[in-house]
Amino acid sequence: MSAGIQSNMAVNAQDHLLYCNHLGKCFANKEVLRDIQLTAEPGEIVALLGPNGAGKSTLMGCLIGLLEPSTGQALVFGKPATELSEEDRSRMGYVPQSFQGFSWLRVQELIEYLGQFYPKARRALSPTLHAWADLDPKTRIKNLSGGQRQRLSILLALRHQPDLLILDEPVASLDPVGRRDFLQLLRDYLRDRQATALISSHILSDLEPVATQTVIMLNGAMHAQLSMIQFREQTRWIRRDDAEPWSQPLPEGLQVLATGGDQYAVLVANWNSAWASRLANQESSEIVVTAPATLESAFLAMVGTAA
Repeated sequence: MSAGIQSNMAVNAQDHLLYCNHLGKCFANKEVLRDIQLTAEPGEIVALLGPNGAGKSTLMGCLIGLLEPSTGQALVFGKPATELSEEDRSRMGYVPQSFQGFSWLRVQELIEYLGQFYPKARRALSPTLHAWADLDPKTRIKNLSGGQRQRLSILLALRHQPDLLILDEPVASLDPVGRRDFLQLLRDYLRDRQATALISSHILSDLEPVATQTVIMLNGAMHAQLSMIQFREQTRWIRRDDAEPWSQPLPEGLQVLATGGDQYAVLVANWNSAWASRLANQESSEIVVTAPATLESAFLAMVGTAA
């Protein structure tokens, strides 16, 4: 892991709901995941970011037990993901990038059919979830729009009240209102059940307000792991007020994460107000200009710097 505000990571897998320990995955001779170390606790929302081909979907495949790790471990509920019992699997919910299959069934028929595999899903559907999905139960799956299929996929993943949600681009087909309402629904659900979610998305502005930690992947590896509390409080873009380059290296206490499109703007971690006067004195500049970093600006700079 080459950069980032790293979360504390204990080594006891039993302490974590989700735990990746030096996880790697190869297809033939191609390495697509390398040395992934990741934990998630109850109530967390982990944002999984990265450009296309970074390995996000492969990582999720390992976590839901569809793919066998080539090296290391992918543990869920303290057990290898490929060896989970039926009871353990009923504690998970998964939303794939695209919903496929069952085209001949009607919406209600599919809900009832899949509900037979989950004891908790045999209860009445949550009114909140039902209202959000807003689907005609008599419509055949093949006649649903892309956004409606996505809503159905999310409904099916939440229906049985899982403790862990693995969501691969869950809002890609939703309109802005649908995305906003889903994220509020997800937030409420995770808070009320102390459940955990791992979400992959390219819409960073949606994830920034809700994520508790962010993992940035690049070329199959974890490029950065960010605690979002620390990110909001201590990450800043800084530059000299006269738009000149820095005359001296930045002090060791500031962690440089990336440089921006403006070569004299620097993204730093561990920022606090005391640094402004210290840097101004060092640079003989009256003002050091700072600006809060958005998750999107930080992601673009960090991935661009590493490319």
